[in-house]
Amino acid sequence: MNPNITSKEAILQTCRNIVASKGLPALNMRSVAEECHIALGTLYNYYSNKNELLLATIESVWKDIFHTNHKCNTDFSFCEYVSYIFECIQKGAKEYPNFFTAHSISIANSEKGKAKSTMKHYFDHIKIGMLEALKSDSTIDKNAFSTSFTESDFVDFVLDNILLLLVQEKTSCATLIEIINRVVYK
Repeated sequence: MNPNITSKEAILQTCRNIVASKGLPALNMRSVAEECHIALGTLYNYYSNKNELLLATIESVWKDIFHTNHKCNTDFSFCEYVSYIFECIQKGAKEYPNFFTAHSISIANSEKGKAKSTMKHYFDHIKIGMLEALKSDSTIDKNAFSTSFTESDFVDFVLDNILLLLVQEKTSCATLIEIINRVVYK
C-alpha cells in the first residue's frame, strides 16, 4: 500500500493521473481520496468542494501542458517557436485525451467562468511568448505589419489555427508554417 499523500502537489499529481487515464469527468472527491489513500475529510481540508478540486486540477493540467515556467527562447525563429508550441499542445492532447473539450463541461455552471478564465490565462501566456518570438526574429519583414494587420493580430491568427489543427487531429503544422513564411518573412 502506498503511503498517504498529504501535499497539495501530490494530490494534484494524482488528479492529473486520473484525468490522463480516465478523463476529467472521472474526477471526484471520493476517487481522489481513494487514489491518494487518505480520508475523504482530509481531502476536504485541501479543497472545500468538487468544483474547487476540478478548477485546481484544470489549472495543473494547463501548467503541465504549456510549461508556464518556459520563457521564450530568443534563439528560436518565429516558425520554430510556433512548431514548438504546436508540439507541446499536441503532446498535451495525447497525454490528456479530451481535456480541451471536457474541462468546461465538467464544471458547474457557476464555476465555468473560472475554468474559461484559466484557459484564457494559458492562451495569453502562449500569445506573449509567440509575440516575443516574432519581435525577436530578425528575419521577419517588419513591413508585413500595419495598423490594420498588427503583430498581435497575426499571433492571434496563428494560435487560432494551431488550435484548429489540433481539433482536426492534424499531426503537422507544416501548412501553417508555410503560410507564416509567405506572409511575414522577407
